[in-house]
Amino acid sequence: MNISRRDLLFSGGLSLAAAALGRSQTAPPANEAAVPSGQTRFLAALRRNRLGMTLNDTPAGAGWDWIVQQARAARFTLIGEEHGVAETAQFSAALFNALRSSGYSRAAVELSPAIGDYVQAGARRDGLKGVEALLKDPGAFTFYNLREEAQFLADVVAAGPRKEQVLWGLDREIFSDRFLVSRLELKVPARARDAFVRLKQAQTRAWERFGRTANPDDMFILAEDPSLVSALRNAWPKPDHQSDVIMRTLQGALEIETAERTGGRWPYFQRRAEWMRGNFAMMLKAEDGLKVPPKIFMKFGYNHMIRGANYLNVFDLGAMADEVAALTGDRAFHIIVLPGPDSRQAVPGQGRSFRSVATADNDDFQTGDGRLTRLLPNLNAAGHEVIDFRQLRPIAMRGLEAWNPDVIRTIHGYDAAVIWKGAHASTGLE
Repeated sequence: MNISRRDLLFSGGLSLAAAALGRSQTAPPANEAAVPSGQTRFLAALRRNRLGMTLNDTPAGAGWDWIVQQARAARFTLIGEEHGVAETAQFSAALFNALRSSGYSRAAVELSPAIGDYVQAGARRDGLKGVEALLKDPGAFTFYNLREEAQFLADVVAAGPRKEQVLWGLDREIFSDRFLVSRLELKVPARARDAFVRLKQAQTRAWERFGRTANPDDMFILAEDPSLVSALRNAWPKPDHQSDVIMRTLQGALEIETAERTGGRWPYFQRRAEWMRGNFAMMLKAEDGLKVPPKIFMKFGYNHMIRGANYLNVFDLGAMADEVAALTGDRAFHIIVLPGPDSRQAVPGQGRSFRSVATADNDDFQTGDGRLTRLLPNLNAAGHEVIDFRQLRPIAMRGLEAWNPDVIRTIHGYDAAVIWKGAHASTGLE
């Protein structure tokens, strides 16, 4: 399959928030004397407020120690990432493992509920090989089809409690409907056979059309009506748990893409956020009977993990984590993780492949120096760096919004940043 810029935009993937961010770097402005004093103070504080971190076999250094300390004290730790960076997957797996002793036992990820369940089953059956076998199935494809991301998933499942639901897929589905429908076909009862046949025929026609046009809008989930699945659910009122999750996943995905197809960007982002928040609420509710609520690790694109309204003014998962934590007197710790100087990252290529691009050249939204990957890094950094955003908040209050409102949103929406120097692009599984 060929993945267009539209898919990147609506996948919540690469550089999503960069479209709104400001026009300054951490290097001093050319004419700093002409910059208002509030901006000068802020930029100077941003440049100096950093801790070092190394990442060899395991992370180490003052920045790592501080992140682990802060995350252990929180009920939720949220990783908001720029996708396709090998170091981020390694860092995330190491952080989840370091947090296990403080009560973290769940990992919410940017997979659909149904695919998340199959990934966990594969990991428990055969570790990394089991995860890769699922992700490489011809009927399945995700943005986790990268070696480092597959390793992250396998490591998280291996580190979590053996007999509990460790992996929480919360996102919508987009590419893997053929895998999921083939699993339904094995179980569909006679009374629901006609509805299933209509669903399968529509799916076959959509993928045949996509094969002719190579237009992503012709793929099943992007093109068809959710009534195909709702009719099947009505004809199959008491499915087994796995089939119920699959049908709910398919219907939710079709509803989200229908919102985009008929209404544009805002209905799409709003509906997708509602879907993810609803899945999150469902998983949290299922844990109500536990004496000690589990702590939850979350890893999504950074537009989803920010506290408050995100960069598109949608209240996403990041906002919900803070709301839930507040109900029990707990808190959420938000970390944005970005590739910095001399870094590379993976972006979707032809078919099921990914290709490596220089972060400095990756500007999908053509925002130039306003990209976060240029705004936050220290161009003269000796290595990887960690920024404590909370130290910047006293000088990022009311008054700087006119200069750059979304920079201020980032400082208050995230507690910390990890900036890689010389990061590597993740490698595709195929």
